[in-house]
Amino acid sequence: MVDEKPVNFTTIGLFLKIPPQTIYYWYRNYLSGYPEAVEAKEWGKDNFKGSDKREKCVPVLKAENFGEQMSVDEKMIDEEFYTVMTNRETGKIALLAETLQVADLNKLMDKIEEAKSRVKTITLDLSPTYERFCEQSFNATLVADKFHIVKHIIEAVQTLRIRLKQEEISKLPLTKKERKEYEKQTRLINGESRVEILTRSRYLLFKHQQDWTHSQQKRADLLFATYPSLQKAYELTQKLRNWLSKENIGKYEWQIERQLIDWYDHAEQAKLPEIENLIRLIGSHEQKIINYFRTGKTNAKAEAMNSKIQRFIAANYGVRDKDFFFYRLAKYYS
Repeated sequence: MVDEKPVNFTTIGLFLKIPPQTIYYWYRNYLSGYPEAVEAKEWGKDNFKGSDKREKCVPVLKAENFGEQMSVDEKMIDEEFYTVMTNRETGKIALLAETLQVADLNKLMDKIEEAKSRVKTITLDLSPTYERFCEQSFNATLVADKFHIVKHIIEAVQTLRIRLKQEEISKLPLTKKERKEYEKQTRLINGESRVEILTRSRYLLFKHQQDWTHSQQKRADLLFATYPSLQKAYELTQKLRNWLSKENIGKYEWQIERQLIDWYDHAEQAKLPEIENLIRLIGSHEQKIINYFRTGKTNAKAEAMNSKIQRFIAANYGVRDKDFFFYRLAKYYS
């Protein structure tokens, strides 16, 4: 059971009525094959010294796990960042390395030169580090992850909401008496102050308009009447989210580009710093984003693997015996 599934030793101990520490000791030192792998130098053979002279852990580097469709993401384990490359077809980890440095990742990939040619598409977030790594190590189509793009789109309108809220707070008088009088004079027709409506509108701005409840619709109407710039930003971000919908997957590239150019035109006219930042972001990753419409692929596999690793950490109450933890993780997920 322990060899096949990432269960924790406490669960097994309760079932067998044996102290979990005893099971852990038996499995680690006699049943797992870990001591033999360390002695034969099969385990840890790909570890390397980083620029800080510390040994960097490479629990997984398997050429056989590289396929045509890969994904890459980062994962924090025991307060250190790791690069994780996952095969989107098999769900297996092909690379797990304690580094985010492009030079380090390239050197690791040079060890399995024959595997690089098999990779045709790579889904990734908008990290420039991983973009450089993928461009230098693979001759593959890079596809920006839709959900990371949507996250940045939502952040744009939320950043404007927060800016407007801070501006309203800065207008409040310093004395309590004057502040109460000011809030009374500026109170909105629903009884909320301007700061309150901006605070309470956070969640409705995450949602599509058709998903608003009746009360959210009423609050949004008042919010947008009070802050037209926020309405403009919301409408622009919704238009961009609709552009990323599944209905556009497989359309001709010129159709996709025409819709994006139309959005650029409207976004530039808004003259809002938050939207201008979003224009720059989309523009700098435009080709990777357009590649999404060709494949419809997202980084969901990488995020799913991150979740599996996190559940494995939680099931084992953290990462105490780090080297053996990675030995087990590699065994289960690669």
